[in-house]
Amino acid sequence: MKKHVIALGRQFGSGGREIGRKLSESLGFAYYDRELLKLAAERAEVGEELFADKDEKAGNPWLFKAFYQGGPKVKQGQSAEDVLFQMQSEIIRELAEKEDCIIVGRCADLVLTGQDVDCLSLFICAPFEWRVHHRMELENLDEKAARALVEKTDAQREKYYTHYTGRPWGLPENYDICINSARLGIDRTAALLAEHCRELFSNPC
Repeated sequence: MKKHVIALGRQFGSGGREIGRKLSESLGFAYYDRELLKLAAERAEVGEELFADKDEKAGNPWLFKAFYQGGPKVKQGQSAEDVLFQMQSEIIRELAEKEDCIIVGRCADLVLTGQDVDCLSLFICAPFEWRVHHRMELENLDEKAARALVEKTDAQREKYYTHYTGRPWGLPENYDICINSARLGIDRTAALLAEHCRELFSNPC
């Protein structure tokens, strides 16, 4: 039987990570987010710190630095960002074939295209002002710092997704479900999505 996978994309500050965790608890699915960085470092046979500032970021061609570290699974001479994407993509495909799971970011919707899994692509969004105030509450930031962080992280995620997929980030027609988390809040959004995911996975088209 095919495994059920949710590929969860999100705007920064929309509560995507929180919603993903609540979904995993409700559905009984494994949850993978920052864990993928550690798993990728282990596969590449390098220290996790080498990838720490590369996660979900596209390399800068003007500052290209070839990566010549790691074990036999690493294609030498790529950028560290490309090596990380390659390692994480291999891991995502393996996890998706092994267990029902939620994969946060990392272009999982594209990575799992053509794989023998039942993949639902989900995108969490929210108005900019709502996301700014959400980050202010979570990280105890002032408004100016929160605005800068939301803008910067969104730009990084958009560049990353577009670079590795060739598709626009956050465009509704590229996903199975897009939802505004500000409309219902984190808890109710997660509950609604859990209900719909159960129905979709139990009654595939």
